[in-house]
Amino acid sequence: MHLLLLPGMDGTGRLFEPLVRALPPGLTPIVMRYSPDQPLGYAELLPLVERAAPQDADYIVLAESFSGPLALQLAAQHPPRLRGVVLCASFARNPLPGFTRWLGPLVRGLWFRLTPNFVCRKFLLGRYRTPELDALLDAVWREVRPGVLAARAREILAVDATQAAQACAVPILYLAGAADRIVGPRSHEYLRAQAPQLEIATLPGPHLLLQAAPAAAVPALVKFADACSRAAVVAI
Repeated sequence: MHLLLLPGMDGTGRLFEPLVRALPPGLTPIVMRYSPDQPLGYAELLPLVERAAPQDADYIVLAESFSGPLALQLAAQHPPRLRGVVLCASFARNPLPGFTRWLGPLVRGLWFRLTPNFVCRKFLLGRYRTPELDALLDAVWREVRPGVLAARAREILAVDATQAAQACAVPILYLAGAADRIVGPRSHEYLRAQAPQLEIATLPGPHLLLQAAPAAAVPALVKFADACSRAAVVAI
């Protein structure tokens, strides 16, 4: 089974390195990377994701945080080889309190340029920080223009992929970090109300769950992939 990996707000794909190292041979990763220089929104990114999806092999799309709406929009088109969707610390609509959607015009690159790295680490990793993860996160942030990060943050505040979630016909697994300080249970409960087939696996870890706890995430992914494979065989 192929695993199409859609990155979080950084878009570099580099934060998948801990997960890719932990994957078993039966799951073949395809790491999607978004431009670090162009502030592409969901509408511009979706065609890139469609082209990256395997055309001649079964696959699962795994979307981290920012990319959840993209995975749902892809699934809503019912690609023939898509067997399942995994959403990690993600959402169908703005996961922050409702009033924040009106803050979009105020979000600018300067926010990201001036925010100290230790603040980002605190919210993204919390007590799961390690020197290796700190270094990886710092390297990733240096690759992406602050204006691009701001544009993606504005996309998050405005997105609503509810209809895409409702149209998703394949199994969905939601991986939630028990110590996630950014995306809370409200997001996955809303998703489950739209897509009743969604299953939730809450694992010990922060918002960057796949980076801090890949060993906990991999068994859940393997179990889900096996179930998707069996369902595909029965359907045939």
